[in-house]
This record gives sequence, C-alpha cells and structure tokens, in this order.
Amino acid sequence: MNINFKMILMLIPFMVLISCSRSEESNIAISQTETVAWDATNAVLYNEFMQCTAGEDYSKEALNEMVSSWRGLELSESLLGGWGYTTVTSDNTSFNNWWELSWSSKEAADAGWQEWLTNEEGIAWSEKYSTVLQCDGENRDGYDFIFPHDPYAFGDSPDDGSFAASFSPCTLNQGISQDEFSGALVEFNAWLDGLDESQVNGFYAYGIYIPDDEAAEEDFWFANFYETLETMAEGNALWEETGGDAKLKLEAVSTCNAPEISNGQVFFDPTDPNFS
Repeated sequence: MNINFKMILMLIPFMVLISCSRSEESNIAISQTETVAWDATNAVLYNEFMQCTAGEDYSKEALNEMVSSWRGLELSESLLGGWGYTTVTSDNTSFNNWWELSWSSKEAADAGWQEWLTNEEGIAWSEKYSTVLQCDGENRDGYDFIFPHDPYAFGDSPDDGSFAASFSPCTLNQGISQDEFSGALVEFNAWLDGLDESQVNGFYAYGIYIPDDEAAEEDFWFANFYETLETMAEGNALWEETGGDAKLKLEAVSTCNAPEISNGQVFFDPTDPNFS
C-alpha cells in the first residue's frame, strides 16, 4: 500500500501545544474531502520509539530519578515531548519498556540525536543509569503521527502524567483508497462526538502512527489513550456495544491485530513545569 500525505494538518498534540509541519512523503494520507468533519486544529508530528530493557537496579523509584535527571540535561529545543510505556501484555517475553519522543519533523529528530551523541552530560547520564534502563536509540523506529480528533475532547489527562495505552498494528484492506480510509476515521470521529457525558469515564484520545520504514509490515498503528486500564476496558466495551456503522466502516477498510497494552507516563512536556 502506497498512499501519500496530501496536506499538512494542525492540531493540539496530546501533551504539547504547538503547530508544526511535516514533509508530504508517507504511507497513509488524510483526505481534504472531509474537512467539515475534522477538527480544524490538526498537525503531523514525527515520533520515535526506542525499545528499552530494565537492568538489575530497575525500580519505579530508580526510573523516576533517572527521568528527572534526564529532564535536567540540556535537551534539544526541537524535542516536543517524551513518554514512557511499560507493557502489561502477557507474552512471556523479558521485561521491556518503550520510550517515545516527539519532534516537529524527521530532520529535527536527526539533528537532535546528533546533538545528544556529542553531549558529554548525556553520555555520563547514560552510563550512570545503565543498570536501571538501557534503550536502543540506534535502532529507534520513526513514525508520522497525527491526532485525527481533538485529544482534549473528553477532558485533560491525569495531572500526575499517568495514562494507559493500547497500540494495534493495522493494514489497509485490499483495494482501499485514501478517501475510504479518511472517511472511516471521520465516521469514528462522528461516533466519538455523539457520546454523552454519562457514557464517557474520563480522558480519551486516539492517534495514528504511520511508519517511516517503507518495509514495515503494518500500514499504520492505531493507538488509544485512556486514564487507566480500567477505563480502557470500559471504553472497549462501549465501542463493541455502540460502535455500529462506524465500527463496521473501520473494519471494512483495515485489519488490526491484537494490541500491545501498556501503562504510560509523561516523561517530558515543555509546557508543564512538573515535566520539564
């Protein structure tokens, strides 16, 4: 599947309030034909994931100290946000974590990494906390990222920076066009807009990650963000019970495998003094 972005969107990102642009090259596009149904504040970001492995000195307290120390370093001004994920999916693998970074573009990300690799304080930090958590920055995965729906439509995320996330790898079904994919997301947005307060229990947002790697098996990742794992379960049940035509349309245009479910935590947010 080779579908390209046709426009740059502007939105209020999940943890960072900023407008930015991205090059037109990617795998999936959001069509301009449905502009009336889209939130007018959309933007495409460039997000990266690093796989991390806990060391012998890992603990929640040690990780908090490590991240707090990282925030105290001279981080790139192009870095828009950072989040950590601890998987809770039972897959019999060794204990792993993920570290996500958000940038305004791939070029900004590459420049930021070049700065980091020559940052003496950063090198010392990596060595100091190597027995707490080691992250594979060299083999990080890059994605174009978008929130197709206002991420604050159901309220703010928790003040302590905690949240729950599910990431599902998806492929577009055979013969599906750009407009059909966009139309399914518009239908999903309409379903979200039709929910009333009695049906929603706290913060919810969703995002689309389009892999930078053209050889990736998936066309995109569908990510859901909730306040807690409990509200995630409630949200999934609500979708199964009331998704209706929106659910049928999404399933008609794409096929998603079982999600990777994680507890998430804000690591860096330049707009919040508690995380900057």
